Amino acid sequence: MWRPRAIWPEGRPVCWRNCSGLLPDMEFTEQLALLQAAAGDPAKLALATADLAFPALPPGERLALREALAAAAIAHWFDANILADLLEITAEESRVLHGRLCQLTVVEPFPARGETAVNVHEAARLALRKSLAAERTDWFRTLSERTATHFAKEPTPAARIEWIYHRLCSAPDEAASELERLDRDWSGTAHPEDREALAVALRELVGTGLIHARALVWASLCIAWVREDRRETAQLGDDALSIRDLARDVRDARAESDAESLLGEVLQAQGKLGEAQVAFAENLAISRRLAEQDPSNAGWQRDLAVAHSRVGGVLQAQGKLGEAQAAFAEDLAIMRRLAEQDPSNAGWQRELAGAHSWVGDVLQAQDKLGEAQAAFAEDLAIMRRLAEQDPSNARWQRDLAVAHNRMGGVLQAQGKLDEARAAFAEYLAISRRLAEHDPSNAGWQRELAVAHICEGAVLEAQGELGEAQAAFAEGLAISRRLAEQDPSNAGWQRDLAVAHNCVGGVLQAQGKLDEAQAAFAEALAISRRLAEQDPRNAGWQRDLAAAHNCVGGVLQAQGKLDEAQAAFAEALAISRQLAEQDPSNAD
Repeated sequence: MWRPRAIWPEGRPVCWRNCSGLLPDMEFTEQLALLQAAAGDPAKLALATADLAFPALPPGERLALREALAAAAIAHWFDANILADLLEITAEESRVLHGRLCQLTVVEPFPARGETAVNVHEAARLALRKSLAAERTDWFRTLSERTATHFAKEPTPAARIEWIYHRLCSAPDEAASELERLDRDWSGTAHPEDREALAVALRELVGTGLIHARALVWASLCIAWVREDRRETAQLGDDALSIRDLARDVRDARAESDAESLLGEVLQAQGKLGEAQVAFAENLAISRRLAEQDPSNAGWQRDLAVAHSRVGGVLQAQGKLGEAQAAFAEDLAIMRRLAEQDPSNAGWQRELAGAHSWVGDVLQAQDKLGEAQAAFAEDLAIMRRLAEQDPSNARWQRDLAVAHNRMGGVLQAQGKLDEARAAFAEYLAISRRLAEHDPSNAGWQRELAVAHICEGAVLEAQGELGEAQAAFAEGLAISRRLAEQDPSNAGWQRDLAVAHNCVGGVLQAQGKLDEAQAAFAEALAISRRLAEQDPRNAGWQRDLAAAHNCVGGVLQAQGKLDEAQAAFAEALAISRQLAEQDPSNAD
């Protein structure tokens, strides 16, 4: 039977499929028998499309086509070159098979990877992969290794993802270590969309049940850290525990350490600072042992630095500023050495910037504003260089935005309002671009909310109350949406309380006392819930004291002096207790 054939330039066949139904070359009874033989098995049904599309081919050629379809399903996409490497056939043989595969109903164009790239439909592809892995395991691993070898030659992020995906299928234990290194490298340098694409591929692989042991541990860790980066942290509790347990079962100390770090982040996001400190301490202990075993392993030295920074973060959140500063100093010392060893390593430069920012934070909390500004200046200078090197890297843009925010905060604390306003304007501009680029990224939405709040604070300090109120309203609206999306995220609840407090302050400054009182009441209610959830959280205790103070201030302005005195007494009692716990804390 003759049928039309679309032609690429230079005579190359493009994908064409018969969309009008089964080809009439095969008798209906033969078609029915073929489909019945598949017995509803999606892999067999996919392979049957080769017989249905090419009934006139000799049996040997139809068998070759079915084999080619099964092999093509190993990769997420393929072209004639990939097919030739998979089947180890000549370019001409591959061109013919590729042309025929393009005519199957289970194959579709994949233009994102080139004009002749195609892929097997997802459901058929996964079914064929699962069938091969179960029934022809050695051939499945051989095809996976050939696919990995093909993509190992390409440096693009998409090729690196495809490479590690197939390495995990062909040599899982070796690939687990390769994935560990890839994730460490990408954590500081890769574009967020590339890390998310890696997580999508790994999630698919985990879902198929084709990987186990260390390969499963590291794939699960990579997926979880991408979610953490999107600030889905508070939702990861069960995942963090199961990954840690599996890491212990397979005796992978590095993975166990990473899982403890992830668990600490989850617990801290939930406001459970004591438990978070325990997890971070385990992370630090394992990281220290590994670094001492092999001081020349720069990756383990970097992990040790990060472990110190996480311990410092939770200590600072508990108001233990001296201990936090010591932990951050350890982080900074290690990252400075690594960055000096290899100034071209952008990931280490980024880590060094982060270390400076942590030091600046704890110095500012101790009212050492000049030293804090110097630390933030180091952070900002590094992040500005990195962001200029690759303006398309959204992760570095976000880091630059946060560096501007920190600089704005310390400038405002010193009364340098015009300079602070300029810094916050940079923060807001970058945060707005990122949030518009990916509205589903909760982390970027949160940054935008904070940027509006910071803008409002400096406007209020400059007496521009209407503009400040509008900025605070923007921040409040975003913070409310985030808090409603995930009520278990204590950080977002705290952000909402801060936003209410800021709105109340600017309303009070405009003489709108009843509205201000309502806003302060919202902030107080949230702060009280958080402080009751973890009385050891010094930050939340400070927030609660501030909320009582704000309520007292507006009550005093309304002439309700007894109620105001009671509120101030609550604030004073909390502040006195905090001062006794840590006399070095200037706050």
